[in-house]
Amino acid sequence: MDILGRYSESIRRALQENRWLIYSFLLNLIIQVVIAVIYYNPVDFVLQVETAREIAQGKLLYRDIGQIIYNERILPNPQYPPLYLYTLAVIIVIIGVDTFTFNMAKIFLIFINFLVALIIYYLIHANYGKKLAIIAFNWFLLNPATLGITLGGYHENYMLLFVLLGFLCLNQKRTIMSGICFGLALLVKPIAAIYFIPILIWGLREKQLKSLYIGFIAGFTFLTISLPFLLLTPSEFITDVFLVHTERLDPSMSFYVYIFSDLSPTLFPFLLQLLLFSATGVIILFFMEFKGPLEIYIAVLPFSTIFLAFNRILYPHYIPLIFPFLTLFLFFLYDRYKQDQQNKGILWQIRGLIAGLSLVYIGYIWWSILWSIEGFETYTTNIYFPIAAVICISGLLIITIVSLWSIIVTSSVKQKKDFHV
Repeated sequence: MDILGRYSESIRRALQENRWLIYSFLLNLIIQVVIAVIYYNPVDFVLQVETAREIAQGKLLYRDIGQIIYNERILPNPQYPPLYLYTLAVIIVIIGVDTFTFNMAKIFLIFINFLVALIIYYLIHANYGKKLAIIAFNWFLLNPATLGITLGGYHENYMLLFVLLGFLCLNQKRTIMSGICFGLALLVKPIAAIYFIPILIWGLREKQLKSLYIGFIAGFTFLTISLPFLLLTPSEFITDVFLVHTERLDPSMSFYVYIFSDLSPTLFPFLLQLLLFSATGVIILFFMEFKGPLEIYIAVLPFSTIFLAFNRILYPHYIPLIFPFLTLFLFFLYDRYKQDQQNKGILWQIRGLIAGLSLVYIGYIWWSILWSIEGFETYTTNIYFPIAAVICISGLLIITIVSLWSIIVTSSVKQKKDFHV
């Protein structure tokens, strides 16, 4: 009885100590589920679920699945990396093909959202305390970008989950697991490679060969899992996972759609991104002192915003790709400002990031509302579409400039304490 009493007391104490996290968890769960069950199933989400349903019935992605007919509508050819689709297919097999619904897929994505939020909570709590961690947890789940992808059933946070796990494993010196996580992230979306760039810069700066080893493991993981598709359907796999995204010009917020459409099918977008990535990499290489793992996290922010601002395609549901790292950057700067309130430069850096984020919010929410009302028929003729796009891209550029300026003027945003994981 004494053991049972002590056990009950430990549970009661744990619940009491974490009551605000539990309250936040329950409140956000209710909000996420309510938003998820609102009937809004965009083409991409329907296509992904229906493709996974086909896989669950024994068909091979890229070889056996072409155009899917849903409600007398012909959906486009599924052009996605395999991991998310096969994850959904496994869930469908477990639940049952006829039983599985669209809302069940959204519930799975909500579960992923909470995993990402808990990783952010863990990082903030370990370094800046419980109060700020609770704020960060709610900030991530309640921001319009996360709520938007919950509504639309988008899976960007599934990729971010593996990216964040890759960083955590790196910081805990679990090199092989870090590489595997990054490899899995690539199998969800190949743009996960962007998040690995700061690790390579860190390895070059600190002469850490394990950064190359992590990259090798990531590539090996990607190729090993992709091998069946490369052997059975090499052309379709390479085209649908990589090449199709270099050819199509979808209606989106990208300035290539509205201003430089003639340059979109050329190599210009990729050369411009490569040039900007290289310049950013040089700045980080020479100005950032990698004293702890936090620098690797916050160095992701300018790369991810550059990618979004200058990408050929910029959908509203791409915006969450910056949020975990923007959150870490903001809370790090806030902690530094608390320690040195005489340094007004830090306060202006915080204000700059928030101003840039506000413009991003305004732009993509405005663009999304226009899209939901008018569809894609008028996205090139309605002047408000390009205005909203310009506002969003301007916000991304402000975040890029402010984050790089913060790195430069503070000489790697030096820490007064170690960052823990």
